[in-house]
Amino acid sequence: MSLEGKAKATAKDIEGKVQEGMGNLAGSNVDRQEGQAKQAEAEVRHSAEDLKEKAADLAEGAKERIKAAAKNVSGKVEEFVGNATDDPAKVAEGKAKQAEASVRNAKEDLR
Repeated sequence: MSLEGKAKATAKDIEGKVQEGMGNLAGSNVDRQEGQAKQAEAEVRHSAEDLKEKAADLAEGAKERIKAAAKNVSGKVEEFVGNATDDPAKVAEGKAKQAEASVRNAKEDLR
């Protein structure tokens, strides 16, 4: 959640609670209802900020999974070339890249 967005939503919520309380004290239905409306607006703002944060997390996760897939393919190709040319170092490098891809995917699974 962006700090600025969260702060604005919290401020709106406090403003609404104060206005509702003043409306209750003064017997003003208009102030009470406006205060409740501000609190509802604050709740919507908090939800919007939460959705933005979740979307950013999902985008970052997708980016990491794409990197993992590319690393895995690169590793498979390198392993294949190493086997075809009888180069154990290339085979090992290919397997290491595939292992790195697996670690990236496991990290994303834990997220």
